[in-house]
Amino acid sequence: MLTKNSIAQRFSRSILKLLVAFFVFVVSATTVIEVMRIERQFKSHLDDLAQSGLNALNAELNVQRRGIARTASSKLSINSLIDIDGGRAYFHHALDDLTLFNTVEDALVFDYAGNTLFRHHHHDTDWLTPSLVNDTLNTAEGVIKFSNGFFYIVEPIVYFDTVQGGIITRIPANILIQRVLQDTQHAFIINIGDTWKYINSERQGFKFTITKEAKKEQVLSDFNVSLTYSESYLFLINEITPWLTSLSLLGLLALVPSIVIARNLGRRMADPISHLATKVKSGKYPISVSQEGDEIAMLADAFNDATEKLDTSNKLDLQAERISGQSQLLAIVDTVVDCIITIDIKGKIASFNPAAESLFGYRASDVIGQNVNILMPQKEASEHDQYLENYLQGSPAKIIGMGREVIAKRKDGSEFNADLSISEMFVSGEKRFTGVIRDITERKRHDQIKSEFIATVSHELRTPLTSIRGAIGLVLGKFADQIPEKSHRMLTMALRNCERLTLLINDILDIEKFESGQMTFNYSRINLNALIRRAIEDNEGFAKQHLVNMHFESHCDNAFVNADAMRLQQVMANLLSNAIKYSPSAGTVSVSLHEHSDDYRIDVTDHGPGIPTEFHAHIFERFSQADSTDTRRVGGTGLGLSISQAIVERHHGKLNFYSVPGEGATFYFTLPAEPCDQTRLIRHSALDISDMRQQVLCIDDDDHCIETLRDMLTTYADISHAFSFDSAKLALNQQFFDLVILNIDIADGSGEKLLQSPLLKDSEIIVVMQEDIEKVLPDQVKATFYKSPSSIKRLKNEVRLILNRSHKEGQLNA
Repeated sequence: MLTKNSIAQRFSRSILKLLVAFFVFVVSATTVIEVMRIERQFKSHLDDLAQSGLNALNAELNVQRRGIARTASSKLSINSLIDIDGGRAYFHHALDDLTLFNTVEDALVFDYAGNTLFRHHHHDTDWLTPSLVNDTLNTAEGVIKFSNGFFYIVEPIVYFDTVQGGIITRIPANILIQRVLQDTQHAFIINIGDTWKYINSERQGFKFTITKEAKKEQVLSDFNVSLTYSESYLFLINEITPWLTSLSLLGLLALVPSIVIARNLGRRMADPISHLATKVKSGKYPISVSQEGDEIAMLADAFNDATEKLDTSNKLDLQAERISGQSQLLAIVDTVVDCIITIDIKGKIASFNPAAESLFGYRASDVIGQNVNILMPQKEASEHDQYLENYLQGSPAKIIGMGREVIAKRKDGSEFNADLSISEMFVSGEKRFTGVIRDITERKRHDQIKSEFIATVSHELRTPLTSIRGAIGLVLGKFADQIPEKSHRMLTMALRNCERLTLLINDILDIEKFESGQMTFNYSRINLNALIRRAIEDNEGFAKQHLVNMHFESHCDNAFVNADAMRLQQVMANLLSNAIKYSPSAGTVSVSLHEHSDDYRIDVTDHGPGIPTEFHAHIFERFSQADSTDTRRVGGTGLGLSISQAIVERHHGKLNFYSVPGEGATFYFTLPAEPCDQTRLIRHSALDISDMRQQVLCIDDDDHCIETLRDMLTTYADISHAFSFDSAKLALNQQFFDLVILNIDIADGSGEKLLQSPLLKDSEIIVVMQEDIEKVLPDQVKATFYKSPSSIKRLKNEVRLILNRSHKEGQLNA
């Protein structure tokens, strides 16, 4: 029986590969020759077709000229001295006869001075200019001229050898070409001079072209007329396909008998070798063969001799390997930098390498045979024996087979942080446990130093950045009309870079908080509908800057979850800003809310370029973007999705996406549903009322002012903003705000209306205005400020006082 890799099979495959290569070569060579023949033939056809087209255009133009010349000589010249007004009807009929030709758009009669006759009979006579008829009036000869896409045929009216005037007709070049070349199946371009061309269609991609110019004896040559035909190389493929198919089928049919012959030759050569291989595989030595003196017999003798030598060598090698393996294993364990400790099923230490001696301060002879819990703090030591007993009785492993951080104890009683990984093995049929321990005290110290350094540097950067950003924003908002255009661009660039740097610092701080476990979450029962609408409102200005629309569709009204509203707003802001930045101009970002069993799912969809398939696996990695040029084109740090994923996972949800390159992307995340009848706020167990952040609503249509207030007040409260009466009403209906900062002069004129609204009756209010208000303000108004850079600091202090007072009252009521 032949195997896949037998000599016969390999020989057959080699012959087959050779035949296939020869077949491919022949087919390729003949295909190239045939393609060249078809190309030459088709180019000759296009050349003839181009010349025929030029001849037809020239003939059509001459036909038109002869018709006009006959009209000028045989009909009008006889009456050229007749009173023009009396012969008006005659001229009209004659001119109408001329325009019956499909290509003649208009015909005019002009007198010996080049003036149009019967002007009232024509809608447009402005196209007749002296330059068109001067040559005919001077020479008494007809001419053809071309200008601005029109052929002009001018013929004189001569009476007794005197030029009395003439006829001029206007023929649109495109209509003339369409009439003559209307049946042409190929793409063509006609150039008249260097300024005018006609294109019926144009082949894209690889193509060949044929260009013919009008012959010198043709009228068209006076205008440098050329006709270019083009055809795609796909035409050649269509022409060659039937021939290539037939040739390939014939070649494949010819390969079949060649394959059969090659297999038979290979089998006859391989049968003796196969018999020898069967005997070798059976392991019955010495091997004997039926024929003596040939290559097979020599090979059998070589196998017999080699087998005998191998047996002797293997015995020696096994003995040496056993000794070497034991020595090598001991050397590895003794020299490795990590501690390696082996215990038995009773928890007794069986081995203790030199690295463990150095780390724990014990000698191996002191600890071998003792319980391993001497290396643990008291609490862990008291639990270890019970855990080991439970595991041996079938309880699931909590430590074995995985790594974890632990606290270890030295001989002198000092404790240190360590990485511990435990594996299970069998030695001479007995179960053993091997622990690898590494001191991570220095790494922990470095992590702490890094965290402190990042926090300090970020704070020292963010404080001046906030001042710079607020100052530039106020300058651009207050004095935009007074700043020169160049300075305005520079200030806008500075503001944009401040925002990018602030975003980077915030993202780095968030990442560090997640790594160090310092990120806190304030959980409460919230409605996702309100949260999404608020996120859309917050990003409305950003969407307008990119000329992008946003659409929200909710499929569940009471979508309550137990979550941190501020952190979810951060997730929504990141997904929405990404979708906006990658959406085309006038595009739409769609947000939808669905309920799936016990979860709610939020989808954010854009119709941008999508995400390349090869980048899908890296999309949630830090500092990752699909294209490094994206950072410069749309901005961003590459940290947003990583942070958003961490936030969603802390809410026991999942963040994922799907994308088709060229068709956009959809990012979606799920959150566990909270029962709708639950009215109690569920907060983190480690928090009390003193940890609750207060809520501030800024109602203003000035983006820079709102951003400045947000930067100043974000450490004291959660800042929301509304740009109009409707958005403010929506926000106030969805939640309670401890403080409302209201710009009384908001653009839609709703400031005073909001001030009297019952929605603000339970909130304290600060009014910002351009000028004094004559009306009496409600009791809820605690302060008023003029809108100016100098009042910003006082406004910040006033907000802090109001929030502190409200906070203390809340603690007393609690």
